[in-house]
Amino acid sequence: MNKPFVWDWLVRITHWTVALLFFANYFVTKKGSETHEWVGYCILAAIAVRLIWGLVTHSPARLSAFLPSVSKAIEHLKEVKKTRQDTHIGHNPAGAMMIWLMWTLLIVTGLTGWGTQVEMFDQFDWLGDVHETLANLTMTAVTIHVCAVIVMSHITRHSYLTGMLPFNRK
Repeated sequence: MNKPFVWDWLVRITHWTVALLFFANYFVTKKGSETHEWVGYCILAAIAVRLIWGLVTHSPARLSAFLPSVSKAIEHLKEVKKTRQDTHIGHNPAGAMMIWLMWTLLIVTGLTGWGTQVEMFDQFDWLGDVHETLANLTMTAVTIHVCAVIVMSHITRHSYLTGMLPFNRK
């Protein structure tokens, strides 16, 4: 078995920062509290750092290296089912779809959360409901993401988690 791919330090830091802060905001902080707001802003900042890194790096973390494509994701899943292998370095096409979905959901969740605190948007009472719905959709996507990592690791015998662990060295 080949040595598992290890993501660069910035990808791992932003990944775990966003993951831990999202779980903190979802399960621990008081909804609407100042702490909840600032944790949300920190999530947005971490995603911004990751996206900027994706524009300047020349590694598999480059955004153009894993643009979302439904057809490529379906083709990839069919290939994995057939061969029980995943030879992609970095995100495979199915993983790319999920990453882009989670980033989009997190950003829009953060923006709607911010909007609930801005006086200019006071007349939009529904914004809080949209924010909560988006947070729940994000949690659903995260759950699918974690389950997919476990299932794909089992099917391919490839440790996807190992490459994302914060203490790994390249």
